[in-house]
Amino acid sequence: MPEDRLDEGARLFAVKINLGSYKEAARIKSDYGLPNDIVRNAVMQAYAAVMKRGDYSLAADLAKQYDLPEDLRIEAALRSFHRKIDSEFFRAAAEYAKEFGLPEDLVRDAAIQAFNKSMSFGLVKNAAEIAEDFELPEEMKRDAAIKSFEQHMEAGLYRKALKIAQKYKLPDEMVQAAENKIT
Repeated sequence: MPEDRLDEGARLFAVKINLGSYKEAARIKSDYGLPNDIVRNAVMQAYAAVMKRGDYSLAADLAKQYDLPEDLRIEAALRSFHRKIDSEFFRAAAEYAKEFGLPEDLVRDAAIQAFNKSMSFGLVKNAAEIAEDFELPEEMKRDAAIKSFEQHMEAGLYRKALKIAQKYKLPDEMVQAAENKIT
């Protein structure tokens, strides 16, 4: 009887995943307690179909969720990563690369591009967050902090400027300038 239940679950899972009902398929897998090896063929077919459609993020998610071979996950994740880079979604690409375990140099390159794009648009707070989140070189963090400090000082937000100067250990004269404006 338990084998009949597994067979029934595997059949239902295959139907749902082939229809593209991935959440429903995952629910069936959970409800029936199906191990990954029982659903692997159906997942491989779904993976191949979504790769053929060009839905690389979904393919990478399937590979990760159902423990498909690492090379399949990496292939799909790399394609999705490059698509994000081509669309200039650098921060999203960096986060994605980090999440899917892509090579560290890809993560860093995307993060640097995200940092530079933020700096060029004057989004220095965002640039500073990127530098922190992706552990970019101290020089980049410092550049963003200095620009952020200057923006806050120009806007009359002296307390925030002081916090930035203290957090990023900016030169004493910057700290002093902010303190002088506060008092």
